[in-house]
Amino acid sequence: MRESVPLYHQLKAELLDEIESGRWQPNQLLPSEPELARKFGVSRTTVRLAIGDLAASGYVIRKQGRGTFVAQRTAPHASRLYGFAEDLRRRHPDVDIDVLRLSVDPCPANVAVHLQRQTGSPVIAIHRLAKLGHRPVFSERSYLTPPYHTDSAEVEKMKHLFDHIYGFFERNGVRVGLGTQSIRAAVADAEDSRILGATLGEPVLVIVRTTQDESGSPIEFSQVRYLGALYEYEVNLTREP
Repeated sequence: MRESVPLYHQLKAELLDEIESGRWQPNQLLPSEPELARKFGVSRTTVRLAIGDLAASGYVIRKQGRGTFVAQRTAPHASRLYGFAEDLRRRHPDVDIDVLRLSVDPCPANVAVHLQRQTGSPVIAIHRLAKLGHRPVFSERSYLTPPYHTDSAEVEKMKHLFDHIYGFFERNGVRVGLGTQSIRAAVADAEDSRILGATLGEPVLVIVRTTQDESGSPIEFSQVRYLGALYEYEVNLTREP
């Protein structure tokens, strides 16, 4: 296991590989914590943290007095995951992304909850503005868990890499897995007026998203403020028999 990566993240990835490869089948009982600790050469605490993350992501189920079992997962109804700029470009090829701010900052407490990090630990903070032609469309503030081999001192020199955030992760060996998001209506505030050119009180949509890597670890927390008149959301619906 790589020393630069927290052990429980590494172990979680190893266990997830056992599940997704089919070596551990749905409803199969996993080895006990002591057995896993011996097999992977880690402590029981590390095993407990890794199993806890897998349980939270729905890959395993803990049953009191019986052990931990591989979950029988069904495919949920989901839309394909695109980055905000990536999704806009699918419909409008002439999208420009301006990186207004890029820095490595201490993680704010409200963001740490979503990224499952310690408050004050380093995160990559980004403020981006998407435009169609010269017209602003959305303003996005994102906080990223830095890939383990990223040189924090060099981040501010890499603005061009953050034109496509998921692409940045993938270039650094982090495979984006899934995301959850909420959408709510709001009205334009003073910052929306300054950055987006919105009229105070104009409708805007606020999209909040947390993205995880393929092992279920949070890697991005974003809030996007989108001009309501320019936002379009399409969902394919089916009726179950």
